[in-house]
Amino acid sequence: MQIDDLYHLIPDFICTEGCHACCEDFGVPSRTPVEDARLKAFLKQHSIQQGKARGNTCPYLVATGCSIYPVRPFICRLYGTSPNYRCKMEVSPLRLMHEDEEAEIFHLYQTRFF
Repeated sequence: MQIDDLYHLIPDFICTEGCHACCEDFGVPSRTPVEDARLKAFLKQHSIQQGKARGNTCPYLVATGCSIYPVRPFICRLYGTSPNYRCKMEVSPLRLMHEDEEAEIFHLYQTRFF
């Protein structure tokens, strides 16, 4: 299993246009070594400086949104799609993950990518 295979298990989630509430309150997103390598390669390829923490705001949040969206970490992808990571702005995906799905996805993430 590759990290993208895991990502495809997470339901699609479309944020409200212009909303960055989770990015402003989440801090620096955790990531695995695989995700960190992908992020660093993306930053280099796009000549983006590695971000620095600014309080609780994600270092990759810019005026137009997420500057690393194609390689955003697991936790960013999961946000809003599962019972324990509901969007605080009350936006929901078409299909909210069941708690058992969330647990299985976390298990796969922790056992295969850490």
